[in-house]
Amino acid sequence: MDLFGIKEHDERHDTAERQLRRLIEQVAQLSIDLSVTRAELRALSNTVEGKVSAAEVDPGIAKMNEDIKAARVKLAEAQAAADEEWGRINDELAESLEDLRSQLEDDA
Repeated sequence: MDLFGIKEHDERHDTAERQLRRLIEQVAQLSIDLSVTRAELRALSNTVEGKVSAAEVDPGIAKMNEDIKAARVKLAEAQAAADEEWGRINDELAESLEDLRSQLEDDA
């Protein structure tokens, strides 16, 4: 006979201990799985690193990169020409304004 509930307490304690052990085992297994996954990911990264070029992935990427380079060159040329023309236009405008001022002063 269990007058003080010691037997029931021991059963609950044993149940909680079994559950805790199962949780500890699951956490340990997850830790192992995570380590294996990290090692596989590292191995895959080492295999792929430096061995895959854009041309191997998609030839369209290589063509697009070449087109972008050509467009950048053309843009730089257009920018230089625009800067040159802007300077010339600005000088002509200043000269025209000066002529206009001179004419206005002469007329006054």
